[in-house]
Amino acid sequence: MRISVVIPCFNAEPWIEIALRSVATQTVAAHEIIVVDDGSSDASLTKIKESGVPLRLIQTNRANGAGARNAGIAVATGDWIALLDADDVWYPRHLERAAGLLRGSTDVAYMASHDWVDLEGAVIPIPDCFVAQIEEPLTGASAARFLQLMNEPFHFGHSTVLYRADRLRAVGAFDTEQRRRHDLDLWLRMIHGHTWTYDPERTVGYREATPGSISKAIVNAEYFHLRSLLKNSARFAGEPHFERQITGSARRLMGLAFVDGEGSEFASASQLAWPYLSKRMQAWYRWAPRVAPLARRAMQWRRRIVMRGVGAS
Repeated sequence: MRISVVIPCFNAEPWIEIALRSVATQTVAAHEIIVVDDGSSDASLTKIKESGVPLRLIQTNRANGAGARNAGIAVATGDWIALLDADDVWYPRHLERAAGLLRGSTDVAYMASHDWVDLEGAVIPIPDCFVAQIEEPLTGASAARFLQLMNEPFHFGHSTVLYRADRLRAVGAFDTEQRRRHDLDLWLRMIHGHTWTYDPERTVGYREATPGSISKAIVNAEYFHLRSLLKNSARFAGEPHFERQITGSARRLMGLAFVDGEGSEFASASQLAWPYLSKRMQAWYRWAPRVAPLARRAMQWRRRIVMRGVGAS
């Protein structure tokens, strides 16, 4: 099993060496390490070149995360592609666990559990709503099982993922038009009609609070989350867990866009999400803009109540 590691990097100067060392010290060695510097304007490129880690360096010019990953995938020679973000870190047995669980299987994708870590690398608490209730490894898991997990406590950790290279290329790798949540879009295409593996052991540290992280642009991130679901809706038509994800994402997007977004974001959100809102929600969003300050305060108050409930769970 030859595992090619692909690491996209954009302005990750404080963390890229740590990420590279975490790959170099794996108990099962990677077949190759491919770093794609996507036009960094800080000292990332210097850190990469001076890391002492054997790697292949590719340079792109603001291709975004999807395009940078695709550039690395295009030149990878391994049977499997392992993804790591430049600000995250693998624990020493990450590839060992993956190789052991995938060996002899027909699964096309792998995902592991992970810690959240702060900017200094210290482990921080994960909200209960993001902690999967899975105690033993899953192998041969169906796409339907993943759709079920999406409606349970769960957190998609893209730096934990491995993809079988032939299947990855067959589905077309990452969609560069999917500016956010291209990870979810690809995962859904990968596992449709195939099986996958999940390891509940936490083998990755996900740096949750990285400044400028695309996941922090909450309205935009939810817009592309819903877009990724709708793009794959024909594949999973009739799956109740998938339909629940679409309606839930549509509600979240509208709420975020109305409370936190600009007028243009609310207009874009409405265009995408409107058909998937209930009649009651449609009536609310026809009325709410007329009394926007009052409606926003009401929604902010409700959000605080809900978040207190999440924190207490």
